[in-house]
Amino acid sequence: MLVNFQWKEGNEVELLINGHQFFPRVFESIRSAGQEILLETFIVFNDEVGKELKAALLEAAARQVRIEVTVDGYGTADLDSDYIDELTAAGINMRIYDPRPRRFGMRTNLFRRLHRKIVVVDGEVAYIGGINFGADHLPERYSMGKQDYAVRVTGPIVNDIRSAAEAPVSYTHLT
Repeated sequence: MLVNFQWKEGNEVELLINGHQFFPRVFESIRSAGQEILLETFIVFNDEVGKELKAALLEAAARQVRIEVTVDGYGTADLDSDYIDELTAAGINMRIYDPRPRRFGMRTNLFRRLHRKIVVVDGEVAYIGGINFGADHLPERYSMGKQDYAVRVTGPIVNDIRSAAEAPVSYTHLT
């Protein structure tokens, strides 16, 4: 799908450097969501960051916020079923991007992945960049932590990002 979005007046962009700037802003937005959360990511770990993400999503689900979470089947392959089950039991629509069936338990195409990192909250704020939901994106706390960027955007561009996140992809529904 080729989409040609045009820059529109009224957009604001804030650069977020590494997880120590990204995670608090995203979790604050999720915790204040009133209608909808769309989240796509390559990796979620069940570490301190993943647990905080789960807690924020569960709080939003308890407020009846519509939540769509899409993760990559390869990048999030080690996420335990209890984590996923807790989210789906709360009414969160969990999807795993896995475009090809497995043969003899093995993925047939390791290089076709959902590598997006997008969070859209209430159609008003979006986060997009290279940061996954794991403590390995906290280089300030862990010497081998990954260095990466994301941006927090508001304005008309959020609707474009939301539209892209709602576009159909090949995934397996978990709910």
